[in-house]
Amino acid sequence: MSDKVKIADNQQGRLNVKLTSDYIVGLVDGEGYFSVSAVIDRSRGWNCHNVKMVFGIDLNVIDGKILYDIKDWFGCGNISLKKEKRERFSDQFRFQVRDTKSILEVIIPFFEKHPLKLPKKIKTFEKFVEIAKMKERKEHIGSKGFLKAKQLASQLHI
Repeated sequence: MSDKVKIADNQQGRLNVKLTSDYIVGLVDGEGYFSVSAVIDRSRGWNCHNVKMVFGIDLNVIDGKILYDIKDWFGCGNISLKKEKRERFSDQFRFQVRDTKSILEVIIPFFEKHPLKLPKKIKTFEKFVEIAKMKERKEHIGSKGFLKAKQLASQLHI
């Protein structure tokens, strides 16, 4: 973790705004993402069906301090600094939840109780939920389930 992230992690670095569920839904509709990668890992000499899930929000460093309040709101996830190498692009703070347990127990229930508004984001979330439930049932481990998860993952952003 960079020194900038460590410094921003203290109370003075936070905005300490009173968040509402509607605010979070709107922010995620605009700046959030639900992502899944389904790959076969052969690095250890055998086929391992690897389905990785990520819920995240990336914001310009100027606005990104609110992500610390969102992390506190959800009670899970991590914040990192994404250094941008491209000219005319800004560094970003990135809030991500990657562990399946938090996705199933915190993120999904939140958005089921407080639905997203944009049709494209709703469809992405629905596929994300379907894949998460498959992981919970360990269906992604078998070849048939893995192929289904991979197919759903490829449709996430269509």
